[in-house]
Amino acid sequence: MDAPMNHPQDRRHEAQGFSMVEMLIALLFTGFLMAGMAKVFKSSVMTYTAVNETMGTQRTNRWALDQISDDISQAGFVFPERALPNFILAATEPLFSVTPAVTVANVTRISDTNPTGTETETVRTDVLQFFTDVPLAVNGSWASATAGNDANPGGAPTAAPTSVVVTLAQGAATDLRNGDVMIILDSGETGKWEHPVIASSTGSSSTATIALQTDLVQLANYTSTPINGGIALSHLGGVPVFFVRPAQLVRYSVQAIALNPSNASVLLPCLIRQQANYPTTGTVNWATAATQIVAENVEGFVVDLSFDGGTTWARPTTGTPTWAAMQANANTQLTTAGLPGMQSITDAANPDWYRNINCLIRVDITTRAPIRREEYSATAGARAYRTRTQTLMISPRNFGYGK
Repeated sequence: MDAPMNHPQDRRHEAQGFSMVEMLIALLFTGFLMAGMAKVFKSSVMTYTAVNETMGTQRTNRWALDQISDDISQAGFVFPERALPNFILAATEPLFSVTPAVTVANVTRISDTNPTGTETETVRTDVLQFFTDVPLAVNGSWASATAGNDANPGGAPTAAPTSVVVTLAQGAATDLRNGDVMIILDSGETGKWEHPVIASSTGSSSTATIALQTDLVQLANYTSTPINGGIALSHLGGVPVFFVRPAQLVRYSVQAIALNPSNASVLLPCLIRQQANYPTTGTVNWATAATQIVAENVEGFVVDLSFDGGTTWARPTTGTPTWAAMQANANTQLTTAGLPGMQSITDAANPDWYRNINCLIRVDITTRAPIRREEYSATAGARAYRTRTQTLMISPRNFGYGK
């Protein structure tokens, strides 16, 4: 009997699909391909993250350096020019100082080994402090003409007012306080100009009624040269005016601050700016002074001085740096580079030495990425921060102008 013949349709059905061996081989090659792609993807993600974090630290540096540059450039600003009162010149608060390598207390990060725990860090940075008058973000114009004891445009001399009204173009009346100084930008009818001290300010964002200081004790806190209170000259309406807060101490330091609302136990090192009135007695309590965060994740803030144009620097290169050592090195530089009579920054008779002696200030700021990663560490299995350091050279524009 003849064998049954297979139908062509049945043979086509048997030839469809892959065998188990073919499937396993395909899966094996696909696995190799996916593993390679995963490695490339991981590398790309790590590179992207590293570049972003590096750019972030550089942006933070630039923002901090921009503000510091503006601020330090104004260090030693005294306007209007005057003799500083004795309580400032004889006080214990230095008018300019650098305290090197101060340990920042309580810096705390998330633990490398326990994501729910924390670890303390050791961060050492400098503290910079300087004296300056601070221009305020308040200006405007004399609301209406006022009389004075000089020859007025309208007639004979009369008594000058004890309070005036200023139309504000920027700022508000509440931004002004007792002790601020108003600069009246006209020449006066006798060729003089005035800058009265303010006793109080009331009003709104458009006008300020300003009472002028006449208390001689209060005026003596502004300058050691006796001055009269209030104004004496006549002034025309529309004359521009601006305001200055005199005798301020500005301080830059790094402090540990909690910035994460969901984890207050993490304290990041932040560069902060503080400002306070120069105290009539004692020293400033910086713990209660207002704080402005300049930059976060700051791992280094180093200040150095040069009095010979950057040829040599005052900061010691060996041992633990101190302000006294920096002062001694500065005096050594001034022995050869300074002018006669201007060869010391420790002369007790000239605590405001910077008004006669110019110097170059170098500021190095090191910021870090917010997260520690293994790829940033040179040690296998360990974690580290990605850091970036940028340097700023500043020659304060108010140093060396004399007094």
